[in-house]
Amino acid sequence: MGLESGHMTEIERNKRVVRAHYEAMQRQAVPSTLPGVIDPPLISYGGTSTFITNYDPPGGVPDLKAILTFISGWHVQSTAPSIISYGPMIAEGDSVVEEWESFFHGLDGTLYNNHYCWIKQIKDGEVAQTREYVDSHHVFTVLGIHAEWKEQGPPRAPRRRGRLQSLAANLPPLTEMEAVFPIRQEFNLPPSMLRDVTPTANSAEHFPDTLEGNKALVFAMRAAQAKGDAAAVDSLHGKGFRHFIAGEGPLGWDHVPFTDLYAPLVKHLASPLKVRFSPLIAEGSSVFEEMDSLAHLDDGTVYNNWHCFIHEVREGRIVQTREYMDTHHLWDVLGRWANWGKIPVPPLRQARRSNLPYVTATFQTRNPFLKIDRWEPLPPVKS
Repeated sequence: MGLESGHMTEIERNKRVVRAHYEAMQRQAVPSTLPGVIDPPLISYGGTSTFITNYDPPGGVPDLKAILTFISGWHVQSTAPSIISYGPMIAEGDSVVEEWESFFHGLDGTLYNNHYCWIKQIKDGEVAQTREYVDSHHVFTVLGIHAEWKEQGPPRAPRRRGRLQSLAANLPPLTEMEAVFPIRQEFNLPPSMLRDVTPTANSAEHFPDTLEGNKALVFAMRAAQAKGDAAAVDSLHGKGFRHFIAGEGPLGWDHVPFTDLYAPLVKHLASPLKVRFSPLIAEGSSVFEEMDSLAHLDDGTVYNNWHCFIHEVREGRIVQTREYMDTHHLWDVLGRWANWGKIPVPPLRQARRSNLPYVTATFQTRNPFLKIDRWEPLPPVKS
């Protein structure tokens, strides 16, 4: 599989580009104990010239050095290299999508255990761009323990994504959603569609068990949402369907009902809720898409979130959706009005349930903030 006439396919080559980067990082995971060995320069984690973050910069400071200073506060008291587990890749054309989870243990008794989804664009055998989706509220609750998190408050204009290589300050406010992907579908989402799916799988429409059939299914589901046709949406989902949202508190595998999660958004809408979707990427039974959402609210603020989804398809129906978004933006804008927002998420002290359908590889990566050689004792554990 992955070969055409005995030759490696473009998809498999692109996957190997991504995988080789992590294998190289694994070799740097711990400093050498051999005398006279000098550690090589640290390999960049993103492995790309353009890294786009779908969340506000930690601490609200749009400067790479300030961000590194901010996140180092927690990481310098962590105990070891990170442990990172990866799920199956989804690749098509020059794109490679991957889900993963990270584990860092801190001497303060907390755990950084985040859930990620990255989409990478491969060009000339290298990663040219990475777009990152992550549980940003987890960053806030854990890494914010040892650093001052400068809250920006709900935005009053559409937001700009972070670009770690060229974070520009003092740019004029946006008037429309920022574009980072080609637009496949765009419409005003009826508020009634902010609901949980009740799968029925009774649609008369047949979707073949092919990549194009799986894409057509997802396209039809979004078209039904645009029309506000809840029955049609339900009919395109199969038995046992679950919608996972990377995050804690009201999110996760057992998230609060969508009607409760988005009740503040519906109540305070002062404009249509505009959504737009990226081109679909499909491999095997999985279909990936990105989504931007934008709504103006009645207090002059803006809800402008960034999402991505991985849909799992079986027998022509969606049986699972895994969603990643800027969770801190959700808390910042909607949590101030929501019942779920009255229950803070404490810093994590034990691992949460994995976001991965299954694990394909586990690597360690060097913790650049932990300046302790292996033969030196760790600092004492704080009580």
